[in-house]
Amino acid sequence: MAKLIVCSPTPSSGVRHRYILMRQVKGFAERSGYAVRMLWPVTSGVSFCRHEELFAPVPGVEIENISQEDHAALVKCVQAGKKVQHRGESLSVLRDGQKPAERFFSWDLEGSGMLMRLCGGNMPAIWAAPCATLQSQLEPYIKKHAIRERLGIRVRVEEVPHRDRKPHRIQSELDSVLKSLFRIPWYARVLLVTDSEYIQQTLASHFMDAVFLPKRFGQRESTGRYIYRKDKEEMATFLKEVSCLCECRKIINIGGFLNDGMVRTRLLQEPYDAAAFLHVKRA
Repeated sequence: MAKLIVCSPTPSSGVRHRYILMRQVKGFAERSGYAVRMLWPVTSGVSFCRHEELFAPVPGVEIENISQEDHAALVKCVQAGKKVQHRGESLSVLRDGQKPAERFFSWDLEGSGMLMRLCGGNMPAIWAAPCATLQSQLEPYIKKHAIRERLGIRVRVEEVPHRDRKPHRIQSELDSVLKSLFRIPWYARVLLVTDSEYIQQTLASHFMDAVFLPKRFGQRESTGRYIYRKDKEEMATFLKEVSCLCECRKIINIGGFLNDGMVRTRLLQEPYDAAAFLHVKRA
């Protein structure tokens, strides 16, 4: 039988997490002669979306959607140290210090990280391309609002208090981010991409020419309203936002976003004074 790696992420993992996993496994597989099959859990981490509802196919990776219930059973096998049953085959879970078998199961970033280290790291990036339906909606918007001439501002607000990524949904942290962005002059043309209504409204009032895709912000907390992460429509909007963001001339990246590794040369660092000149000269 041909060499095969079957992999899967944790149920709560988001799209960025899943594409990091995929990149690491695929990089090892291409160097070592394996085929790759990723089990994509249709769970709250991706707003219960199947892969093809959001993304175009990934060359070199077979993606199989798996229900929340079937994925929960898989997780129990991994946690119990048992083999994973898949398509009538028993697959050993790759463990630290083990040599990969001809056909095996790789669990989340733990397994993909082992594979990355085995081949020396430096994995080629994977572009997470939106599906054809979403892509067809993007180009008219990009042209209408001259997105390629704008400064993209991404502010991702962390909802889990103990994670290191800032800002959290804490007023002082939100205001600190805004203070740094207020250094950019009001006349800069910007695209705003954020999951915080407070951040979006405050920046939109600062910049004379700010555009953003409409969102509902369905989750209310003490510091304002945020995107409800289980909303399938909002997940599709996020992918359109990411594609627009990657088209911008320069980008401020606070909190990270899908595909940010592919546009690294266009990312601005603090202080953001250089952004003031984007409206008068090309990068």
